[in-house]
Amino acid sequence: GMPCAATSPCEDCMIILDKQYVSRELRDYLVESRTPVLRNEAALAATPEGSFRLVSDEEADALLAQGDRIYTTCENSLSWVLKHSPDKGLQKGIALCKDKAAFRRMLAKIYPDFMFREVATADLDKIDFSELKTPFILKPSVGFFSVGVYTIFSENDWKKALEDIRLHSGDWKKNYDESVVGNGRFILEQYIGGEEYAVDFYYDDEGRAVIVNIFHHEFASADDVSDRLYCSGASIIREHLEPFTEFFNRMNEEMGARNLPIHLELRVDNGRIIPIEANPLRFAGWCLTDLSLHAYGFRTYDYFLRNVRPDWDTLLKGKEDKIYSFIVLNPPASLKPSDVFNYDRLRASFRNVMELRPIDYHTGPVFGFLFTETLASDRAELDHILRSDLTEYLD
Repeated sequence: GMPCAATSPCEDCMIILDKQYVSRELRDYLVESRTPVLRNEAALAATPEGSFRLVSDEEADALLAQGDRIYTTCENSLSWVLKHSPDKGLQKGIALCKDKAAFRRMLAKIYPDFMFREVATADLDKIDFSELKTPFILKPSVGFFSVGVYTIFSENDWKKALEDIRLHSGDWKKNYDESVVGNGRFILEQYIGGEEYAVDFYYDDEGRAVIVNIFHHEFASADDVSDRLYCSGASIIREHLEPFTEFFNRMNEEMGARNLPIHLELRVDNGRIIPIEANPLRFAGWCLTDLSLHAYGFRTYDYFLRNVRPDWDTLLKGKEDKIYSFIVLNPPASLKPSDVFNYDRLRASFRNVMELRPIDYHTGPVFGFLFTETLASDRAELDHILRSDLTEYLD
């Protein structure tokens, strides 16, 4: 494969790891590139025999004072960054992405006709349902996972959602940091149709958008909300690179962000690009962002940290007929503690497995992750895995 180490080490940057998940690719990169890593529990747990270049909070503050770029692997590190970074632009960019209401207000300048309202949780009961335009989405202003995201088609859906919110809001406070959930307000917004994409990009030091990967998030059906399948490839990147870049640049006229990596989910509906949500200071979670390494031979976070723009024409050469997929092996609801997942049988159902990453599914939320290369002309294996509940791989 490709040599891992960056061609020039990253002198003015730093990475913050989170215990949620550190991929082998990222570990190798940190060992070889000697990129400064904030010394925290996650970094100490992930470092192979002390081979990371760990920095203390004080050393990190010194790096940030000279304007170093930061990359995190998870939302949980945002509060550390907001406390420690002196960069007001970065703080604003993070705040805008995390506060869904502020993010939507910014988009309202781009799309004035988009239905959007922000309501205090306590006032949800007072809304006259007949004044709302269905279908719409109801979700917490500051949200995490799909906690409390409801699609409302009818008044009955609305009543059920309000009842559910009453039941659950107590649990959220217990389980999540207030900065993550902040469940004092809800957003009502127009349901966004169309095809869904996830994009890893960053704003460079002049605030220009640089896209480092585009994934098509495929669904089995209209009411499927799973995270099973993400595909990338030459045709996907060529088709969307320019319109997405233009849109992100337009977005940044409102934000004014610099040196900020973002993982953005969006929909394209009749040519109109509508962001669903933006996750600042990181690229795709778990290890989805590693797909660029398998598919195109570069690391998204390395390009961001060193301010490198992908040369897509060169990177996509010879890959025109390929689809590169990231497959999340989420277990069926019927999973029993005694069930054993047969990874070999799974492997055998794909033409080219680039990497299979098992996870301990007795403690973790998934069986693992799969990176594959498929021929665009023969998508049967992808269509199959998209619809499978995976019981066929259990012994």
